[in-house]
Amino acid sequence: MAGKTMRVGISGGGPAGLTLAAILSREASEGAFKVTVFERGEEDRDQGSGWDMNQAAKDALSRAGVDPASVQRAGSDTMRIFKVAESGQQELTACLRMPGVLSRLGLRKEMIGLNELGQETERTKIISYLLGQLGEDVVVKHECPVTGARRVTGQGVEVLGRNGASLGIFDAVVDASGTASALRRCRYQPEADAFYTGTVFLQGEVDSPEKEWDAKIVQRLGEGTYGFCGPSEDGKGVVDGWAQRYGALKEDQMTNVTVRLGAKDFHELSRAVGLEGVHGISHEKSHVASVRKFLAKKFSHGAWDQAHLGLFASIKGVRFLPIFMHPLAEVARANVVPGSDSLPLVGIGDALHALPPWSGTSGNFALSDASDLATALLEEQKKASWSIASTLRAKENEFLDRADGPRQRCIDSNKYTVEHSATTPIADFDFISSHILGGKKWYQSVEGFFVTAFIRGLTALNWWDNYGLR
Repeated sequence: MAGKTMRVGISGGGPAGLTLAAILSREASEGAFKVTVFERGEEDRDQGSGWDMNQAAKDALSRAGVDPASVQRAGSDTMRIFKVAESGQQELTACLRMPGVLSRLGLRKEMIGLNELGQETERTKIISYLLGQLGEDVVVKHECPVTGARRVTGQGVEVLGRNGASLGIFDAVVDASGTASALRRCRYQPEADAFYTGTVFLQGEVDSPEKEWDAKIVQRLGEGTYGFCGPSEDGKGVVDGWAQRYGALKEDQMTNVTVRLGAKDFHELSRAVGLEGVHGISHEKSHVASVRKFLAKKFSHGAWDQAHLGLFASIKGVRFLPIFMHPLAEVARANVVPGSDSLPLVGIGDALHALPPWSGTSGNFALSDASDLATALLEEQKKASWSIASTLRAKENEFLDRADGPRQRCIDSNKYTVEHSATTPIADFDFISSHILGGKKWYQSVEGFFVTAFIRGLTALNWWDNYGLR
């Protein structure tokens, strides 16, 4: 070990923060780091589902000592989307799945551009296994929210907790606390805050679709995701959602049901749903009953059959999730807090560059950030003289640029969906145009043509083995 021990404070004990801590713990020489992780939540709380990891995220998890296969659900890299017409007729409109006919020819997903279609993960297991990889040089403090930070000249950054109490002074502070970060204002002004997208995810947990759902829905779900869209209660618009498995073990049949809602004021919607002031997943019977009642009304159009209504009647836990995202990187850079370039504090993942779930990249970028930052800190610690703030600024710019790629597309597609879902009849609704192309028709751009052709071609190839339905 060259140099002294580097004190690293991490705000947020989620996958990104713990991946960073685990890599430092596993790869650094003895005494090189002293890491403290501050997590506002309880240690044994329900973490719910994760996300489908790309290769970079899996590499980061492996580097942290966790086998990606141990947290993934085998066979969950499949999505079938059905459209329910006003007449009640149900039609498969897209099947995102590696076609069996191509697999039998020896082709793999990455050969045909499906490498981003990954298996779903179980967040609870990710966190549990990461905690198991931490050595004695890492301390995790649960139920310990971070409320701020301040520079201590000549010493580093002091992290503050409840009522401004000191949680310690660190050479480097990493903000991995997500979109609701209390540290972001140390680096960026309010103009660069995350903004509400106008979309809310209303989610319900189901223990076992096999025991509680219609066999038709279970078949469409398979081991992956079942997407559905159909007429809103007044028939003038569209309501859509999806059911998704995430249990890493096959016998763990738990499934998330999510309904996508548009709302100018999510506080008002939370009151209508009966979840005002409720954060995280709630299993409170009154909350569950309120959500069931709300969704029954939302899907009260006659086109929706009992099989679909049964999706909501069986939920056991509920979550109200307003979706926020950060503006473009150029906005963040234009609103840096004066004098903060020399502050040894940096955000990673959603604390720095939050993207919405429909980006398909948010969690993957977070783990990539954690792994890349770990490499930088490991190299910095070995130096005789540290330039931590400069190192953090370089990585910060790299992370912002990396996450900016899908940002405008996410903004555009969501804006179209929010504005048109309430006024577009299901007969005029097209999943690819609405959710992927941002409202543009397939013939309006070269990209739109090829994206549409790819999805429709993939769906056609899956017809040969009945879309994987068993």
